Amino acid sequence: MQQHESAAYDDLTERMLRDLKPVTEPEKQIAQKIIDINFRINRITAIENNMLNFDMGPNEPDFEEDEGIARMMGQARAWKQDAHAFEILGRYEARLSKQLLQYQQELERLKTVRKAEAAEAEKLSQTEESAKLNHESASFGKTAPTYIMSAHPDPLPALQTPPTNPNPTPQIHA
Repeated sequence: MQQHESAAYDDLTERMLRDLKPVTEPEKQIAQKIIDINFRINRITAIENNMLNFDMGPNEPDFEEDEGIARMMGQARAWKQDAHAFEILGRYEARLSKQLLQYQQELERLKTVRKAEAAEAEKLSQTEESAKLNHESASFGKTAPTYIMSAHPDPLPALQTPPTNPNPTPQIHA
């Protein structure tokens, strides 16, 4: 990186880290790659503009009548002269854009995994806390025993005593 680019790079880094919000070290590493690639793509755009602007001047005809036509002709000539260089820059930019997309997807994947792991840890923590409770010491205590109360379907016969036999027959037991 050239010295005059460092302030722009630092500014881009600060803003993108604020937006990307990496937490873990792998997330920070991927975020830094995303920042670097964005800076390189921005630099490619500046190089293309500079190539076009610097080459346009000598290629512009001296048309006093129509400045627009002179610019268009200068651009066309500059593109023709530097077609190979522009093609190389275009391929370089396409490769960087593909890498950028891959890094952005990886960062999102890492964030999703981290959040899922945090949610699972929280769920496990809550389960462990619940298991530590002594349910017998809770204010509601143990579950009350269940008593089954039943009544004879005809309460009067149950209350009557069986009749006594005035002449009991002796029983012989052998």
